Formats: sequence, C-alpha cells, structure tokens
Amino acid sequence: MFSLTRPARRLVAIAFGGVALVLVACTPEVNVAAPGPADTSGIAVSGTGTASVKPDIALVNLGIEVTATTVADARAKAAATMENLTKAVKAKGVADADIQTQFFNIYPQYGVAAVTPNGAVKPSTPEIVGYTVSNQVQLKVRNLDSVSEVLDTAIGAGGNSIRVNGLQFTIEKPDRYLAKAREEAVQNAKARAEILAKAAGVQLGPPRSIVESGGVLTRLDKMQAAPASAGRGGATPISPGEEQLSVSVSVVFEIKR
Repeated sequence: MFSLTRPARRLVAIAFGGVALVLVACTPEVNVAAPGPADTSGIAVSGTGTASVKPDIALVNLGIEVTATTVADARAKAAATMENLTKAVKAKGVADADIQTQFFNIYPQYGVAAVTPNGAVKPSTPEIVGYTVSNQVQLKVRNLDSVSEVLDTAIGAGGNSIRVNGLQFTIEKPDRYLAKAREEAVQNAKARAEILAKAAGVQLGPPRSIVESGGVLTRLDKMQAAPASAGRGGATPISPGEEQLSVSVSVVFEIKR
C-alpha cells in the first residue's frame, strides 16, 4: 500500500485525462439530432386552378407624331390632330375617363452630315433642322363590338400622323372570376397530397397552411373575329379571344397519427 503526494496525484490525473482524450478521438463521430417540433412534419404540395373568361375591355394605345421646323409649329399641329382624334373616338362611345395620356415628348431632328466630293464625311457641328412632338394616349374601349370601328375612326382622324402602338384585350376586375380557380387549385393540391399519403402508408390530415401565389392572365387562342366588309374599305378585323385566369397555391397537410 502506498500513497501519492499531492503533486504526484495531479500528474496521474493529467495522464488519465490524456488517455481519455485519445480514446474519444479514436471513437467514430456520432451526430445525434434532437427531433424537431411537431409542426414541421406534414405533406407539402402545390396546386393550380384555371378559369377561362372572355375579356370585357380593350386597351388601344395610339400616338400622334408631328415634325416641323419649330417647336411651336410641331406642338400646335400635334395638339390639333390629337384633339380631332379624341373627338372622333368620343363620338364612337369612348368616355372621357377612358382616355388617358401615356407619354408626351419633344425631341430635335438633326440634319444629314455633309459629304466631301471624294466621299469623306465632313466633320461639323450637328445642326437641328426640326422638332418632333410625340403624344401617346390609351383608350379603354368597353364595348368590344365597337373596337374595330373605334380603331378605324382614330386612324382616319389622325391621318399620316397616327401611330398604332398596341392593342390588348383584358379583364378589368379579374377577382370576381378567381373564386372557381382558387377552389380548383386547392382541390388539385389535396388530390396530390392524398396520392403521396397513400404511397407513404399514412393518413392525410387537414390543411395546416394555404398560401396563394397570385393570379396570372394568359391569352388563349382567338375565339371571335370582328366582321370585315369586302373590298379596300373593309373594317380592321379584331379578335378578342379569351383570357385564362390561373391561380397557384402551396398547401401543407397534417399527417394523422
């Protein structure tokens, strides 16, 4: 039987501690993850629903572009032409509230660079030879049967200064048509979740969360065509077609235990 002094006991303790560290270092690493909260489990799926709707308004984008030697002259001519255009479309049923200016701009026109007899371009300061006034408006046509007539009337009133920048059919208040698409999207998501639950051998519980990603308008194939008269003076054919409203949802269903 023997005893150790205090310094000796301290050395032995350090030695055993070192052996313990070596044993731990040689042991394979084991990661133990604590189970997450119960609300993180479930079946997460997405669903899509659609509804086909006929457009109820047409957005016609028109412009007047006039070039003259002075700004005052170009502005006056553009203003007179735009006034004729708005009066003409109002006579066809377009309301004041449905005529909105989208763009107005005045920019200079520069002359062609001088060329020497041997064909070289002669350097010179750019010279302003005129000014162009551009005035663009958007017409909201609510009677789709009159779109062709309104367009042709505007073109006639604008003359050579008219610019047709675009025509779009859309739905003014799509929310009233989205109920069916939303219902279809949720049912679509539920059907997917039921298939996954059956494959996994579990029972599908109620939805825990539903997130809608928003409605999208998609243009379908043209369905209608405006009547056109035979001959050179026929009306411009216009086809409203249909719009497809699409809604997507993300749903997390619980798993029954």
